[in-house]
Amino acid sequence: MKIFYLLLLVVVSTLSVTSQTKLPDSLVSKISTIKDDSIRGLKYQEFINAYRKTDLNLHLGVVNLYLNELKQDSLKSNYGKLLRELGINYRRQGKLDSSLIYYSKANKIFLRNNDSLNIAKIQSSLANVLKAKGDYQGAIQNIKKSISYFKNFEDKIPQAIVVNKVNLGAIYVSLKDWKNADKYFLEAFNHPFTQKTPPALNSVCINLAITKTELNQLNEALKYAKIAEKSEKRPISLANLYNNIANIYEKKASYALANAYYKKSLQLYEKTNNQNGIIKSYNNLGNNARKWQRLKEAEHYLLRANTLLKDADNLSSLRYNYQMLSTLYNEKKDYKTALSYNVLEQAIQDSIYSLEKQKAIADFEVAYETEKIERDKNLANQQLKIAQLESTKNKYLFYSALIILCLLLLAGLFYYSRFKAKKKAEIITLELKETQKRLALEKQYKDSELKALKAQMNPHFIFNALNSIQDYIVLNQKSLASDYLGKFADLIRNYLHFSDTGFISIPDEVHNLKLYLELEKLRFEDALIYNFEIEANANSEAIKIPTMLIQPYIENALKHGLLHKKDDRVLSISIAKTSEKIIECVVEDNGVGREKSRAINTKRQQQHKSFALKATTERLNLLNYGKERKIGVEIIDLKEKDIAKGTKVILNIPIIGR
Repeated sequence: MKIFYLLLLVVVSTLSVTSQTKLPDSLVSKISTIKDDSIRGLKYQEFINAYRKTDLNLHLGVVNLYLNELKQDSLKSNYGKLLRELGINYRRQGKLDSSLIYYSKANKIFLRNNDSLNIAKIQSSLANVLKAKGDYQGAIQNIKKSISYFKNFEDKIPQAIVVNKVNLGAIYVSLKDWKNADKYFLEAFNHPFTQKTPPALNSVCINLAITKTELNQLNEALKYAKIAEKSEKRPISLANLYNNIANIYEKKASYALANAYYKKSLQLYEKTNNQNGIIKSYNNLGNNARKWQRLKEAEHYLLRANTLLKDADNLSSLRYNYQMLSTLYNEKKDYKTALSYNVLEQAIQDSIYSLEKQKAIADFEVAYETEKIERDKNLANQQLKIAQLESTKNKYLFYSALIILCLLLLAGLFYYSRFKAKKKAEIITLELKETQKRLALEKQYKDSELKALKAQMNPHFIFNALNSIQDYIVLNQKSLASDYLGKFADLIRNYLHFSDTGFISIPDEVHNLKLYLELEKLRFEDALIYNFEIEANANSEAIKIPTMLIQPYIENALKHGLLHKKDDRVLSISIAKTSEKIIECVVEDNGVGREKSRAINTKRQQQHKSFALKATTERLNLLNYGKERKIGVEIIDLKEKDIAKGTKVILNIPIIGR
């Protein structure tokens, strides 16, 4: 009885799914009457495109019908496209796990067929599902893969790269990683397709205005907002844009301009009857007026927003309104009223927390019930399979008796084949051992080259330092010579300590770099300002990087960028952990730039060539040899209106042992 019940459950589940996706007879008839395969395929695609956004049940039915017809071609790209359609259908239904399964199946087919265009599309689709599931890192990886594939089709569909970069920026916005979001929005902005497509240009500029504002680059934010303002015609987008421009002016303390743009935004929200926008505008007008010290005007706007919020279901805006009113009355020295609004704000805050808690509990219960149903369904399927195996057991016993005779005849042949296979395996094993020995010798050779380069780099630095000490002694500056020599001794001691290990922790590396820069600051006669910015999650003894990797780039910034500048020499070093496996180090100077430095060196006809960077380049080649994750170096010339403003070096260093 239990098995019968489980079988009944599976049948009922199957029938319920089928009933949801049953197609009208007229539609099936239209397709079945077409005898030509290519024309019938076009008719299927026509229905799929028509129902994709209008009727998900009919869309699912047509896709499944077409899949059943193409099941003999289940390894071809057309079959993969239909699986992608299933993924789209389930994503729009909110069934993200099912969507992910079908996208992954489609991706395997496209990869098997080396179908680059559909691989690019499916990577983008996978990213959308992963983003919806909250897996932002997975979404980022898939979008980057999609962009790399779409580059092969940039001449035909350039908008695909722009859309992917905007989506990538949006994910970083969700992560509040404004720097990376700004980077990808800028790449989208500079794309030729964006520049000649006004709607795309407006959307990208609006996003850039937001990221630049968050990065406190207000003039840049205003520049992009003004570009969008020139051609944006959509009322709601224009209202949001005016609100962003007003916010920028408010942060710049240009309260009159902010007030004017908030009012323009309000007018558009009122014209489109956008209640949330109207409430937001009144709140913003009130807050701006309060900062402008127009307290009576601020009170008017905030109370108008408060009146509208009493009839709206918007707890966040209401809490913000109470907060602004409490601050306003506190500035007006009406402390009793300020306190009453503060109490209301706290009550709203508690209510929001309670709702979030209830939602979290409800989500957990739904997830539990979904998992329970899935588990019961799997159990039913297993029981069904057991029943099928039981029913065929006797039949297999009969056939197995007949097969035994054949097996006996084949045993001799099998034994002979196995003997040959064993001999072949022994030969392969010997070849493998020889290959391992050869690889070990190659690694030993590369390691010896790496140690030799280290030995060259260390004497190079020692020569420069001793030369500086000699200068102080010749000039009879004994205290400076003593100070320089003491710090130099500490630095050499540290380098000797870490030279054998080949790696160093971030705190130790920062300590050595600071010591090195103190020595260089003495040589620059204190006309050098340097600063370090180390993120907390990167400043750990557990994080190891190769030794003597960052110092040559700092040395190059000092000797070829800042040395030729008479004053206001500034050097900035930042270290951040951009992912679980990568440390990013940025060395930035405000020197004369690489072009001018080369010109000065040529004019002076220097005979001494910079060894550090050449040796570092060779060392990087060795460190990267045979590694999956390589050390990346990017050198950027900083310019403003074609005038050199310095140099930035970005090092992406894989964490050792991670």
